[in-house]
Amino acid sequence: MDYAAIGKNIRRFRQMRGMRQEDLAEECGCSNSHIGQIENARGIPSLNMIVRIANALSVTVDQLLWENYAQPQMVYLKEIAERIDKYPVKQRIRACESLMSYLDSLEKFTQ
Repeated sequence: MDYAAIGKNIRRFRQMRGMRQEDLAEECGCSNSHIGQIENARGIPSLNMIVRIANALSVTVDQLLWENYAQPQMVYLKEIAERIDKYPVKQRIRACESLMSYLDSLEKFTQ
């Protein structure tokens, strides 16, 4: 398990939400120093703490752990599919067409 990567992901999501370590610690029911130790890979979080952190940051556990997976892209592909499935068919098609257009542009500029 790459605890440095987990800590980096936690810090990134925390900062994206404009939270301080103190804010996250309060949400998780732990000390500021515990969050700091986890973010700096000096402490190993329990599974329960990872779940509490994910809930406090409104992310999935997968998003915190994705670098530890053999196929990390599957985390995002699953999330995208779940989000698209929530829309009516016409909007799903529009979302897929937009994604295809973006991928076409990406391929055009990376050749």
